[in-house]
Amino acid sequence: MKLNELRSQLGFVGYYLAMVFVLACLFYAGHEFADKKNYLLSAKIDVMQSSINNLSSENQSLNSELNVKKVELEVASIANEQAQLSYKEFMRKDAELREQISFYQKVMAPELTQDGFVVESVEIVSTVSANNYAISVMMLQRENIKAIIKGTLNVTLQGSQNTVPIKYDLKELLDDKTEEMAFSFKYFQVIELRITLPKDFIPEQIEIKTDIYKYKRKRGSYARTIEWDEAFSESD
Repeated sequence: MKLNELRSQLGFVGYYLAMVFVLACLFYAGHEFADKKNYLLSAKIDVMQSSINNLSSENQSLNSELNVKKVELEVASIANEQAQLSYKEFMRKDAELREQISFYQKVMAPELTQDGFVVESVEIVSTVSANNYAISVMMLQRENIKAIIKGTLNVTLQGSQNTVPIKYDLKELLDDKTEEMAFSFKYFQVIELRITLPKDFIPEQIEIKTDIYKYKRKRGSYARTIEWDEAFSESD
């Protein structure tokens, strides 16, 4: 139906009233549609805002945890540096102490530095002959892994004769000049000697020196001084 025919049927007033009604309906429908769409958009915005808030809260929590981890890492790094410094200081002091111990061993107990070789004891006993003495020298090797060590004892008697200080090479005083003072052992060895002291000689000290050889290589030198009175014992 055409608008002219509709207008003629409804009349002028009816026609425009109908047009106003239609427009009102269209306006209402458009308003309702827009309102519904706006509601849906608002709901979607609320959901998105809630997601943003949750993500922001989670991000803040992660940042806070990350900061804590950074602090913990820095503290651990500082502690590690301190531990490294303490370890280096400990190693430095340990090296110094070892050097000091080594030095004092060489000064006070040089036998401890020569592959365990040590003159364990020296015993001197007088015989029935005038100024004649039997000397017994016991040597040991103090180490867990034993190997044959060799060398020759150089023994000097120090004392005084007619109030004058004097030294004698023990080899000059041996009763048997063919006796050797060489040693070669794995665990221990005892060397027995007989000597006759010069007249008016008063012995005071026995000085023992030797070079230590192992596998035909010199491993070091040994020296020990023993008081005559400490080694001497009266015969039964």
